[in-house]
Amino acid sequence: MDGAGCSIQSWRLDSCVMPRVGRGHFAEYTPQNRVKHEILTKYFAAYLTALRKTADAFHYIDGFAGPGMYAEGEPGSPLHAIELLASQPNPASASFVEHDPALHDSLKHAIANARGITTLFDSPLIERGEFAEFISAILARPIYKRFRKVATFAFVDPCGVDGLRMADLTKILATQFGECLVFWNYAGLSRWIGGVAAGKHSRSKLNAFFGSAETASDAIEFAQSRVAGAGKERYLRDSYLHAVSQHAGARYLLPFRFRASDAERTSHYLMHLCCHSLGFVIMKEVMKKAASSAGDFGTFQFVPKDELGEQTDMFHPSADRARREVITRLEQGAESVRLFTREWTKRPGDFLVADQYKDILLDLESSGALEVLDGRTRRPKPVDKRLRKGQVTLGDQCIVRLI
Repeated sequence: MDGAGCSIQSWRLDSCVMPRVGRGHFAEYTPQNRVKHEILTKYFAAYLTALRKTADAFHYIDGFAGPGMYAEGEPGSPLHAIELLASQPNPASASFVEHDPALHDSLKHAIANARGITTLFDSPLIERGEFAEFISAILARPIYKRFRKVATFAFVDPCGVDGLRMADLTKILATQFGECLVFWNYAGLSRWIGGVAAGKHSRSKLNAFFGSAETASDAIEFAQSRVAGAGKERYLRDSYLHAVSQHAGARYLLPFRFRASDAERTSHYLMHLCCHSLGFVIMKEVMKKAASSAGDFGTFQFVPKDELGEQTDMFHPSADRARREVITRLEQGAESVRLFTREWTKRPGDFLVADQYKDILLDLESSGALEVLDGRTRRPKPVDKRLRKGQVTLGDQCIVRLI
C-alpha cells in the first residue's frame, strides 16, 4: 500500500523475503527478463494511454504470474502492471494466477504491498492453480458487469509450454480491445513435441496448445523429419502464428526473438497478438527500440551485444526487399509519404516502422532516383528546404515520385 508497503523501486530481500523455491528462473534477473519487461511495460503504458478515452475501464490478466518479484528484489510483471494501472485515471482491475504454492504465497505478499494497489476498482484476484481453470471466472470479474467497455490485456508467460491453450487466448482476444502478449517457449515446444512423439507427454495438451489435432499432428510429423535448425524453427513458429490467426482471430502478430543464454539458438519468442492496427503499429515501435539489432529492417530480436556480429536476419524482410517494394509502387505513379508511413505500417505482416520507410525514401532521394514534392503546391521541395537541426526531414504530407 502507498506509504506503508515496499515500493516497486525499493523492494529488496531484507524487507520482503521471497523464498528461493518454485520456478528456478525467478532466482536471477537476466538481461532477457529485463528486455521482456521493458517491452511489456512500455507497450502496456501506451495501451492504457491510447484507450483512455475510448474504454470505460481496464483489466490486466497475468496467467502465469510467478512470485511478483525476483530473488534480488527486481519487480516482476504483476508489480509493473499494478503501478501502471494505478498511474492512469480509469477504473482498473487485475487478475493473477500462479500454480506453484510457494510462488503463489510470495505473489500474494508482493501484491498486498504493491504501490497503488488501493487505487484499483476492486481487490485483485490472486488464484492458485492452472490458468485454464480460472479463465472463465477471470473474464466474469465484477468490472465487466459495472462498465460497458472494458479493455482487456493479458500477459501469458508459462515456464514451459504446458498450460498455454489456444482456447484461452481466443477468449481473451474476443473481448473488447482484447490483446495478449505471450512468452512462447520455442525450446520447450521442440522438446515437448519429441516427448509426445515418444509417448512420454500428453497429446491432448499439444492439441490444445495448437488449437487443433490436425495442426499438432503436422507439427509432430515435421519435427520428426530431417529438417532442422532455422527451417524447423520457422515451420513451428509460423504454424503456431497461423493457428492463432485461424482459431483465436488475431489479425496482427508480432514475434520478438530471444536467443538462448547458453547457445546460439532460439529459446523464446515474445508474441504480441491483437486485432487492431493501432496496437500493431505501437508494438512495432516498442520492439524496435528494445531490440539489440534495432538497426535491422523489420527484425525484432534480443541477443547479447557482443554477439550481434554473429546474427543473421533469419525470418524478416531485408531493407533491400522493402526498397524494391517501394520502387515497384512508385513506378505506378507519385505517392504521398503518408501511404508508406501511415498505411503500409498497418499491413498485417509488415514489420517495418514509419522511420524505416522514411529512411528508404530519403536514400532513394540521395541516390538521385526519387524527387520530393511539396504536398500542397506539388512543386519540388529540395533537401535544403527540409533541414531541421542539420538533418534532412521528410514529412508525411510530402509527395514522392521516381525520376
